Amino acid sequence: MSIIDKTKFDFSVAATSSEAAGQTAVVRNETSTTVLHVALKSPEAWIDVYPAEFALAPRSAQTVAIRLAPENSRDALVPASVKLFGQFLHVNANETGHVPPDVSIDLKIVPPAANCPICGTLLPEQARECKRCGERIRLCPVCAAPNTWVARTCRLNGSHVIRTEVDWLTSPGGDSVHGAPATIKLGPQLARKWSLPTFAPTRAADIYEWSAPLAAFGMLFASAIDTVGNRSFVQAFEMATGAALWDLELPDPKGVYPDRGSMALSTDGILYVATLGGHVTAIDAVRGTLKWSEKFAGTVYGGAVIPTSSNGKSGELLLVPIGDSLTIINRLNGKEIRRHELGARLDTAPCASNVAAYVADEDGIVIALDLGDGRELWRATLDGAFDAAPILRDGVLYAATMSGTVYALDASTGAERWQSRATVKPVAVSPALSADGLLYVAADDGSLHIIAADTGNLVRSRKLSNAPLRNSPVTGGGTVFLGADDGNIYSVDADYGVHLAYETSAGSRIAGAGLAMYGNLIAFSSTNGVLYVLEAKS
Repeated sequence: MSIIDKTKFDFSVAATSSEAAGQTAVVRNETSTTVLHVALKSPEAWIDVYPAEFALAPRSAQTVAIRLAPENSRDALVPASVKLFGQFLHVNANETGHVPPDVSIDLKIVPPAANCPICGTLLPEQARECKRCGERIRLCPVCAAPNTWVARTCRLNGSHVIRTEVDWLTSPGGDSVHGAPATIKLGPQLARKWSLPTFAPTRAADIYEWSAPLAAFGMLFASAIDTVGNRSFVQAFEMATGAALWDLELPDPKGVYPDRGSMALSTDGILYVATLGGHVTAIDAVRGTLKWSEKFAGTVYGGAVIPTSSNGKSGELLLVPIGDSLTIINRLNGKEIRRHELGARLDTAPCASNVAAYVADEDGIVIALDLGDGRELWRATLDGAFDAAPILRDGVLYAATMSGTVYALDASTGAERWQSRATVKPVAVSPALSADGLLYVAADDGSLHIIAADTGNLVRSRKLSNAPLRNSPVTGGGTVFLGADDGNIYSVDADYGVHLAYETSAGSRIAGAGLAMYGNLIAFSSTNGVLYVLEAKS
């Protein structure tokens, strides 16, 4: 008689990470007069069985779980069998009569093969790429199971951590609200990790116009304009080493606007590029292959944004500022959903919550739009035009104008909470908001102005450079980094001390949309034609 409903545990075809980590079966005692004593013996340290021993009363059942712990094996996992022993006994020792015979069953355990996590193709040992589907493979540092580069935890065991860095999915700010501070604590000095090219080109024909880079999945993404070659392209690199992974030419030779344009990355690994000529292109970020490309009427100066859903994943919408409109696109197929004509040009990226989009135009008007039905929720007229994208945190929208004033608006109603005249010079880049509630505002007066986000009180102003600061600041655990039009990267520490963190080359300036942070690495581009990755010490 069979006492268990499953005798094969095949982990090589598990559909989900939970199935891959553990599978279950039910042991039943179908008799009415005997007790069933069960023992399961695992032959390998990497096979966990629970419970390993138990007794079943008449007409009762017990669920048995088998979980793989590949970290307990020093060798490759091979098929094995768990022995199940069952013995039927009378309920009372003095009872006599027939009892069923003892049972011995082999439970077949098929371990996960080294197969591609996307298409299932068997991979050679230590493979770094699937030759069938092109997926890049990252091995789990604990159990060596193949995973995608997007994965944070192992698909076979969720307790195995593959990477911990926060992905920098859009610029400025790293996310759709432009306001996410990095949590890692960084020191104020930066050292070159790698750059492309190694040294600044001396011939004008060799200088590419790079836009603001993005960093995610252990990769760096940057777009560039080759004016001499009349082309534009996107390149991807391994973040830690600078190794080139792929490059793809864009359909629009005008490329991404170097000063305020930026790309956007989804959490599922799709890169979106909106160019000056109105082309919007979707690229598989890991493979470097084209997903779709569409042409829209108008010029794109600001960056694209992907609103994040309530579960922290990228939603299905892509927001692109095109001309004097905000265009809502289905990011899965590139089809326009609707276009909001706003009456004035959008020179910067929008920002978005999971329910609303916020845009700031060159007439000094901030407009909130419902992402569901497109209704205008509110509008507020401020004291100057915008070159800086607004940022959003905890229901408050922060916007800085070219008149030097910073505003805090209620994101639900548009009501003004406070305004602060930080400077008489323009603020052309988005502020950064630290985890402890300080707003860092870079201005054309060469100073970084620090404002209390809850009150609007101007806490400090620190002179960094005689040149304008037209690079959005980023915060990393108490240290603020930003670039200046003198070609240098500056930092301000937790005690408001100013540091010259890194010098590029004389006569260059840092691209305006912002730096990208990934762990303790900071990436940016310069008008000298170099893409830099610097390392900050914690």
